[in-house]
Amino acid sequence: MQVEKVLIVDDDPGIRETLTELIEQLGYATSTAEDGLAALEKLKDGPLLCVLTDIMMPNMTGLELIKRIKQFNLSLPVIVITGYASVEIAIDAMKYGASDFISKPFKIKQIELILNKIRREKDLLEENRRINDELQLHRMIDNLASQLEDKTQEITTLHAMSERITSMKGIRELVTTIEEVSLELIDDASVRFFPLNRQSWKLLDPEGGERELPPCLLDGQIHREEITGLFDYNDFRTMLPLMIEAQLFGALDITTPVALNEETEGKLSYLLQRTAERMENVALYEGLYENVLATLNSMAKIIDARDPYTSQHSTRVTTLAVELGRTLELSGEDLDVLCIAASLHDIGKVGVPDTVLLKPGRLDPEEYETIKQHPEIGANIIQPIIPMRREADIIRHHHESFDGKGYPDGLKGYEIPLLSRVIALADAFDAMTSDRPYRKGLPYDTALAEIERCKGSQFDPELAEVFMTMIRTNYCGAG
Repeated sequence: MQVEKVLIVDDDPGIRETLTELIEQLGYATSTAEDGLAALEKLKDGPLLCVLTDIMMPNMTGLELIKRIKQFNLSLPVIVITGYASVEIAIDAMKYGASDFISKPFKIKQIELILNKIRREKDLLEENRRINDELQLHRMIDNLASQLEDKTQEITTLHAMSERITSMKGIRELVTTIEEVSLELIDDASVRFFPLNRQSWKLLDPEGGERELPPCLLDGQIHREEITGLFDYNDFRTMLPLMIEAQLFGALDITTPVALNEETEGKLSYLLQRTAERMENVALYEGLYENVLATLNSMAKIIDARDPYTSQHSTRVTTLAVELGRTLELSGEDLDVLCIAASLHDIGKVGVPDTVLLKPGRLDPEEYETIKQHPEIGANIIQPIIPMRREADIIRHHHESFDGKGYPDGLKGYEIPLLSRVIALADAFDAMTSDRPYRKGLPYDTALAEIERCKGSQFDPELAEVFMTMIRTNYCGAG
């Protein structure tokens, strides 16, 4: 079996030697280069598991090397070696396609976790390619066997079901979809999915309680039993395991008047396999996304902490904005986006100097122009993160005014995104009712009077009415 190779790029020979020793202890082969130009030559020597590169190097920077590597092989993971925390460098590296970061001083456990994750992602990609190749081969065979129209129709239906499964973006959607496609495959059936409770080692019943776990499911085997149905007629239960990385995740429970035949079980097993593959990819994606989001939320908390007078501002704005969103009966997806955008709405203040951000008195015109840049800075921080493009747009426009006199783009009325208009109300209300160095926080009724005065100019008049009613109803006497 060929040993996976890691390319180490750093102009410091001591770092190259240290990383080489640590990585070879983990059972990998290594190759080294002293700069980006030498690394590009090494890429021609054969396949690599990944590249570890420093950022600051002579002849070619690490960022330029990442760009050149992605032109050569888009799927080759690149890990950035960094000696200090830098949001700007992290964002630039992500823009160019960096997969992860490793900090000095190096720890073998950290390196092992990163390399194991990369190897697993590579295995997943290769497995997906293999499955796609098999499906393409099946399609070729089906085309040659055009006379078998009934069989072709079955395969086409199964493929459509498979595509529905692989198009799902969340674990809950996947569970619902596998139940739906199972009912389409089988007439007169009861279908439910039972997740495994790993604490009790029983199956969780969606309608409440737990069911005993047939031991064969743990080994990936199908459980079959005959059960007594209504009017002394017997029904047949078939429980098919959903395995993820050889571990039981749950079971698809199907009750039918007659036992399932081998062909139907095979189709269901195939669809469960596709469901498991999609769940792995969803879990991997959600894990990466949650890590990025956690980093951004930490930045937002740091910004709040810079000014003791605005401590917890982002948290309060998020609470008010989501509460208003629920009052407006926004969809679950919109509420999720609103929660993230509100919690990060002031992240652009990371680019505002302390002399302006922490000034105890009112800002002069030049300082005010500086602080007005924070929505655009915040949007630029978030924009490179593809799943958060919508949140970036909302953050950019949360200081627009309904009359078009806001910033940064002077949007007017319903040109302003709805969720930006929601955050604008929550942000202004918390700002007015919070203590500042030069004044005490306003009472709630005074702040609401100001919102009443500014509705139609600064605020969406319809949202302002809903917001004021919500505050009076839920916070009466609190301010």
